[in-house]
Amino acid sequence: MASLTFHGGVAEIGGNKILLEDRDARIWLDMGAPFNLGEAYFAEFLGARDRFGLRDHFALDLVPRIRGLYAAQALEATDFPWIEPEYSGIFVTHVHFDHTNHLKFVDPAIPVHVGEGTRTILQAWGTSTPSMALGDHAYKTFRTGRTVMADGVEVEPIHVDHSAPAAYGYLVHTSRGTVAYTGDLRRHGPKGEFTDEFIAAAAKAKPIALITEGTRVAPEDPRENLTEADVKARAIEVVHGAKRRLVLATFPGRDVDRMRTFFEVAKATGRRFVVNAKTAYLLLEMKKDARISVPDLERDDDVLVYDRQLRRTDPWERDVRSKMKDRVVTADDVRARPQDVILQLDVYHLQELVDLRPPQGSPYIHSKSEPFDEEDISGEVLDNWIRRFGLVRVQIHASGHLNEREVGEMIARIGAETVIPVHTEHPDRFTRFARKVVQPKRVEPIVL
Repeated sequence: MASLTFHGGVAEIGGNKILLEDRDARIWLDMGAPFNLGEAYFAEFLGARDRFGLRDHFALDLVPRIRGLYAAQALEATDFPWIEPEYSGIFVTHVHFDHTNHLKFVDPAIPVHVGEGTRTILQAWGTSTPSMALGDHAYKTFRTGRTVMADGVEVEPIHVDHSAPAAYGYLVHTSRGTVAYTGDLRRHGPKGEFTDEFIAAAAKAKPIALITEGTRVAPEDPRENLTEADVKARAIEVVHGAKRRLVLATFPGRDVDRMRTFFEVAKATGRRFVVNAKTAYLLLEMKKDARISVPDLERDDDVLVYDRQLRRTDPWERDVRSKMKDRVVTADDVRARPQDVILQLDVYHLQELVDLRPPQGSPYIHSKSEPFDEEDISGEVLDNWIRRFGLVRVQIHASGHLNEREVGEMIARIGAETVIPVHTEHPDRFTRFARKVVQPKRVEPIVL
């Protein structure tokens, strides 16, 4: 008997945590946290106590109690007993928080399968942002074209286009037939053909079940369906209109496509692109993967690194400064020639505005998803900073997800016997796309 059990991603955005069981195989698809995790109990500096592992998460029913999944250290301060791991492996679709974050609790003996690019990003992010580190795991990497055997079940990763590089969907070939899992995907990004290739492969496999995301499946979708080329074109217009003002931009910290876009915008408008140290470190690490195109920080004089003038710097940041040499700039440098640069300013670095003192009317390009982003702050706080410093907010973003029409077209093209919606707040709308839609219920197995 083969079955699917959903421990997350049910009628919510993110938090995908899906257990597929088939004979001796027990395979997890993603290990994420939902965007709203703990919002009823935690705010600002009130959060779960990391020193007690899963104690607070269990007490507040924020993380499910699952035998044989968690590390002994994560369970040490709880009343939930550790036992030997009971799972064949975890297959992660991509790097985003809502698909990876709960790996930090997982027993390190369980194999974690990720794309090679995803592994590079996780390593870089864990080094530069310790709070995002996921711990030591038995990582096993792959690329499209390779298959993985997990206790007798063949798992076939196929690349898709998403707002993070090295994103994959999976075809899991069980004893009952193929289960297709989309992860997160779009068709309007720079690698839209990747998603088309996944859809074609899924259709060819004639799946008995399609587990599909539906982030943008909703009665109303506020997001424009911009392409990355649209983002570039609109940003160029904004920069041309800024004249002698500073241009500020914020974008997701792992969206390499967006980094490349703003690099190209800077070149097209005669400016230089100033990135923060974490972005610089990530780009330097990503350069090791020849299949992912990123700006060459060590050779291109049009990329600079912003020095936040911290009292203490970590070894990774000193390494970035050493490699960038005289292309490290401070707020004083930017303030002296604001018209010469586009400056990346993350929302948690807004205090830099005090030192930057941008000219009135300087554009602040918010190039992130409007409703959902794990690295954002409240709109009210952001707007207060923008008003205080006389900035003009401009929203320019290409979503990482298919819109509702495209989801319906994908489902029709794949033609699975059963459709199971996840990663959506409106699973009921999927009945419009397929004859047989099974709504998952948390912790209730679906027999295939």
